[in-house]
Amino acid sequence: MRFIPPAIQTKLDSGVTTMCRLLKITLQNGTITGMATLDRGVVYQTITYSAIDGFDSSIIASDSSFGVDNAEGYGLISGSLLGITEAMVKRGELEGGEWEMLLVDYKDLAAGHVTLDAGDLGEIRLVDGQVFMPELLSYAMRLRQTIGHVDSRTCRAIFGNPDIETQLGCGVDISGLWVGGTVSGVDTEEPKRVFVADVSQAPPARLEWLTGDNASAKIYQIEAVDSGSNTSAILEPLPFVIEVGDTFRVRPNCDQTLANCRDLWNNMINFKGEPLIPVGEASDLPGANIA
Repeated sequence: MRFIPPAIQTKLDSGVTTMCRLLKITLQNGTITGMATLDRGVVYQTITYSAIDGFDSSIIASDSSFGVDNAEGYGLISGSLLGITEAMVKRGELEGGEWEMLLVDYKDLAAGHVTLDAGDLGEIRLVDGQVFMPELLSYAMRLRQTIGHVDSRTCRAIFGNPDIETQLGCGVDISGLWVGGTVSGVDTEEPKRVFVADVSQAPPARLEWLTGDNASAKIYQIEAVDSGSNTSAILEPLPFVIEVGDTFRVRPNCDQTLANCRDLWNNMINFKGEPLIPVGEASDLPGANIA
């Protein structure tokens, strides 16, 4: 049931309203920004909702099936006025963000608001240098997600996760495993993946950029290392070219196997997998030896 403040309900019943919708976006780093469907900005509950950037919420509805096509909207952000920039999108800083759609009377903000819908930010991409969010997924979409897991011979835990009481808990303390480094050279053919530094870590390993255009909380996977030249290659291309002087930190990672967990990390008690599941041979399948 949706709560509608009495003052708002009175205005809706009058037939003549001065209503507008506000889109509030909250990023994982705590940044809060907003947009308004109006010809001027609105300041509501200390948050400034910009009218320069726009969004379309014409498809804010749901039914018993929680279909995606009935739980989405989109927004177009033309500049950095809202604190969301092209660089933030490339660095993945909008991933995991949330949104909330409010209905207010812009001439009487003290009347309160109606929460029309709320949820997770869906697909976020750049179109001609502009931030485009074609999906504002309702929280109802979470009910469509599969909960649970299938059997796995490898560990399902996230290496370094301190919560050992869940299926994502590992328990290994990685705080002392990080080693800092500085880029001293960049590959001319793959400047977004390959670089030379004073520190390298053979895979499996993870890297986090501390300074430079790629600096963010995102962790990247090391694909290969040439220990002779201290050249490292990142598995996926970075959003920006690596520059000499960029700093980072790198640490070893677990390969999720029982042997690695037991022999290297002495953490077998927290292994989140089923390594003793029998693995059949192709020759054991019915009809495998029939000519």
